Amino acid sequence: MNIGIITFHWAANHGAILQAYALCRFLKQKYQANVQIIDYYPKHMEHTLFNALRRLRPSAILQGIREVKKDKCLKEFREKLPLTTRFYSNKQLIDEGLKMDVLITGSDQIWNPSFLRYGEEGGAPVYYLNFGDGKAKKLAVSASFGCKTFPDDCKSIVKQLLDQFAGIGVRENTGIEILRSFDIQGGVVTADPTALLSGDEYINISSKCPSIPANSVTKMILRRQSKKNKELISKVSSKFSNGRIFDLEFLSMQEWLAAIKNSKIVITNSFHCVMMCLKLHTPFVVILEDGLSSGMNDRFMTLLDRFGLTDRVIKSEDDLINISKDIDFKQADLNMELYAETLTSFLERNISK
Repeated sequence: MNIGIITFHWAANHGAILQAYALCRFLKQKYQANVQIIDYYPKHMEHTLFNALRRLRPSAILQGIREVKKDKCLKEFREKLPLTTRFYSNKQLIDEGLKMDVLITGSDQIWNPSFLRYGEEGGAPVYYLNFGDGKAKKLAVSASFGCKTFPDDCKSIVKQLLDQFAGIGVRENTGIEILRSFDIQGGVVTADPTALLSGDEYINISSKCPSIPANSVTKMILRRQSKKNKELISKVSSKFSNGRIFDLEFLSMQEWLAAIKNSKIVITNSFHCVMMCLKLHTPFVVILEDGLSSGMNDRFMTLLDRFGLTDRVIKSEDDLINISKDIDFKQADLNMELYAETLTSFLERNISK
């Protein structure tokens, strides 16, 4: 069986790469399949200094430079992914007529409308599987829209492509509501692929992180934050540390996992950082997005509600009292098994057939 996966494997983001790795590893072991990541990677998305400096706003340029630095940290681990030949455009991928038994899109925010509109010049619905030889079974695995409501002007494009899917798994509850707005009723909420591997497997990947001492207070904060969130992060940091807060962002994948495992507590707005905290039994605090990015928050609430850990979300200083409580990681492990089952059963229903 040949399985092709398209996802944000190229992102300068630990979680994006790790979920791709986990899904590939699971499918290969479970189904003895030939699994490949479809190496769709437009040139203008490359993490280079040239592309960073082409951005219009100073804040975007600085973010681009940070991505260049982080991409170098992640390059070694990304090379573990089994990639096809590279495709630079959606048209090139369509013209290839890729032959696969199963095509999978996901996980991550691959259905965020911003990429549909701006991922290529003129937009590209590539993550809705608008390519292939027409014979592959099409599946969405824990796909995320990254928004609460989907823009009306994009619905007609997306609807006709989603109707071709044999199974649709989304990562958040809001994803089900968005599917219903397309008059698609068969979607289910499934676990992020990182749930498929055991904590021991992640420990085996990890290596020492000499730059961060054991039992440190650490943070993994993605994207530029509002003044309110910066103040909230500072107050949370002060509660747990009288000294330095160590940043997890610019570490290799192996160091990142080791640092999370050895942290006293992690302050984060990264979904996959929370997943690793749960897997590696590390206390954590979640800072939600605000403003235009608030549509991404349901991924946390969907996950933490399942684990009974919504009190780990800090929305104001008044919430700080809740995070003094210990997390019952024994119960979290049981919940993780049930969570992972939502995805393994989805895959079993759709791939075994």
